[in-house]
Amino acid sequence: EINFSVAIETMAGAAPNKKQPNGTSPTAANIPFASTTAAANDGNSKSIRKNPPLRGLFALVLLLLAIRQAHVFLTRAYTIRLEAIKEYGLIIHEFDPYFNFRAATYLFDHVYGTLNGGHGYGWVRGWKMFCEWFDYKVWYPLGRPVGTTIYPGMQVTAVWLTKCWLPIWFGLNEKFGGFFSVIGFFFDDSVSGVKKKMVTKSARKVSAYFQASNDPIMSAVASLMHNMGMKWKEMSLNDVCCLMPAWFGALTTLVTGFLALECSAHFCHDHGNKFGTVFDDLPFIGYYIRKITTPIRKKLTYYSGLDITTNTNKSSSSLQTASLFSMLATMFFMSIVPAHLMRSVGGGFDNESVAVFAMTLVFYCWTRALRGGTSGAKAEDDCVHVVEGEDNVGAYIREKQDQGFKLSSRTRAAVFYGCVTGIAYFYMVMSWGGYVFVINLVGAHAGIMVLLGRHSSKLHAAYSSFYFVGTALATRVPVVGLSPLRSLEQMGPLLVFLGMQLVEYCERIRTRDNLSRNKVWLLRIRLFGAVGVLVVGIVMALLPTGFFGPISSRVRGLFVKHTKTGNPLVDSVAEHQAAKPEAYQQYLDIVVRIVPIGFGLIALAFTNDASSFLLVYGLAAYFFSHKMVRLILLTAPIASSLGGIAVGRTAAWCMEGICGWYLDVWDVWGLLVDGGHDNVVSAAAVVEAKVVSNDSKIKGKSKKVDSDEVGELTGDRPTSPTPIRNQWFFLLATKFAWLYLSLFLYKESQPYIKSFQSTCQQMASAMSHPSILFKAQTRDGQTILVDDYREAYWWIRDNTPEDSRIMAWWDYG
Repeated sequence: EINFSVAIETMAGAAPNKKQPNGTSPTAANIPFASTTAAANDGNSKSIRKNPPLRGLFALVLLLLAIRQAHVFLTRAYTIRLEAIKEYGLIIHEFDPYFNFRAATYLFDHVYGTLNGGHGYGWVRGWKMFCEWFDYKVWYPLGRPVGTTIYPGMQVTAVWLTKCWLPIWFGLNEKFGGFFSVIGFFFDDSVSGVKKKMVTKSARKVSAYFQASNDPIMSAVASLMHNMGMKWKEMSLNDVCCLMPAWFGALTTLVTGFLALECSAHFCHDHGNKFGTVFDDLPFIGYYIRKITTPIRKKLTYYSGLDITTNTNKSSSSLQTASLFSMLATMFFMSIVPAHLMRSVGGGFDNESVAVFAMTLVFYCWTRALRGGTSGAKAEDDCVHVVEGEDNVGAYIREKQDQGFKLSSRTRAAVFYGCVTGIAYFYMVMSWGGYVFVINLVGAHAGIMVLLGRHSSKLHAAYSSFYFVGTALATRVPVVGLSPLRSLEQMGPLLVFLGMQLVEYCERIRTRDNLSRNKVWLLRIRLFGAVGVLVVGIVMALLPTGFFGPISSRVRGLFVKHTKTGNPLVDSVAEHQAAKPEAYQQYLDIVVRIVPIGFGLIALAFTNDASSFLLVYGLAAYFFSHKMVRLILLTAPIASSLGGIAVGRTAAWCMEGICGWYLDVWDVWGLLVDGGHDNVVSAAAVVEAKVVSNDSKIKGKSKKVDSDEVGELTGDRPTSPTPIRNQWFFLLATKFAWLYLSLFLYKESQPYIKSFQSTCQQMASAMSHPSILFKAQTRDGQTILVDDYREAYWWIRDNTPEDSRIMAWWDYG
């Protein structure tokens, strides 16, 4: 493996003043291909990026169009979920949503509502009372301890939006307009009509109200709004709960787009960010796989005119052509795909409407943590220090592994984003019992990366900080408690956490002491053996005490036939049955046909630390959704991401093939700020850096530097061994071929796009009928609204004693 650290320093403008081992300085005379490329890069040489001012303008236009199109998709994601609200008004649907709304009302009344003299008790005491709430009115005569059997994230979010965030937003929107009006599309009267029902209050009185409710922070905020001349406007809790699924549906669309953006962007910070096949780092055979696939990829990009995608800058921006298009295509699919619509229509105040957003947020933060550090030349503590003489470790491992017990900048960045992922995971735990799927999926991905040979200090820091912070916060949720440490279905992530500590310890000792491969394996066997005996002893001591809880019946239903879990309630519910192929076609439509293409692209050509997560997620989501039809909900984000990456990369290839430009929006825009000048990197300088690198030498043997490596690093190709590649007619024919392919694909895709949009609209309308309220036709064809259920409930409320018992039968068969 070749050490690129010195070459990168050269690109950054800090060429090292080093000599070759024979004591001579490298010159154009003794560097292969230097005579041809150095002359081409002398004086006002051709930059790696051509026409930077024009490219910067084009990049800016592309970014503005992407922002505009993203806004269109977010608006569409919101409006398509309002079919029921437009038809029936702002009412809660189904039966579980009514229980959730009742719990939200209880929390609202105790925090900010009518209790305690009309002021509530504030968040601290109100939250404590909610956690201790025993509802004697349900499950008579047993009752229910609601606070310890509910995932309260959705209720907390509803109360916080109603009383804290939305009034501030409305005040800013009315006071300043502009930006707030543009992105505040979900409050347009023509869409939901919520503005007409708002209550306007004096910000000064609201400040005194918050002070009496033991909330000094919101009291200060309201006082500040009063001083700025802003009004305090509130929505009712019912209206907020009805619109939350639509709001979070739009937010989920945005975060899923970010997930695709992160997993399709190309970074060059370290080895883990570079694209390749999924098997490139596999122990023993990964080297040979790279040996076979790398020349094939080079030839394909070279003769297709796409070799312009080689970029020498270590960009930290994810705003690249392929990633932007992938994000937009993903947002288009996610905004209207029925697999997500079925749990996020307006009025469906159920856990999944918020939990899918929390889940995708965890996944995005996790992939962002795997990106590591930022762009620019390597910091001093990131430099690869090679042991003089024979190096048993090698530059490949030293590039991704911190030496000894130091923390590089990329590792510190991974720790930060890992903690952010843990906080996002805490919100997921608060929102839905499906958090078990999330923690196991992230743990499985981290473990698989280690098995595939992709372990690094960055991966260790990201997963360790995520697991520690996430688990510590999860234990504070009353319904969860210590189950992350006691539940058998959560033992896998814990074992991955422990195993990763041992692997990282061995790797750091390896780099510090320059251990050979045999000594490293001996250290691993001894360490894992000793810790394994200790863990087995602890488990055997705790097992008889009942410390470890059993696997839940719903989880058992994922691995055995759904009618044999032993729980009649789980066995009898229809949505726990296995999914049929028709279900995927119904809920994913055309996306289900594109997913294999995106999966194959990532697996065979675009695998890195972040994008490999989509492969694990895709396999897990398909397996579990196939076992239980209700879990098709989990396939919406991954299907949209894989389909979006397939479409986005194809569109990016077409645009790059036609224009001949590789666009990194953030980087190119920076060029305009700097005056439109590029940092010119000559091939001779790069070759010089590669020659003087200690890792390119193995004691008496020189590393040959060929023309392909020079061209890959600099973006300027030496004289091609195949002259036709540089002929004008070949270049013109290539561009025309890409143009024809673009027009062909655009024309052929239009009927499918229109059919997909029409199907999603029909599915949205079919899913937007509240069970408690429905329309029917009389014999003469007149449409009437049947509201018998609510009228019966209201009659019971108004005509029976408060403590009366109402017998009801729930036929769960």
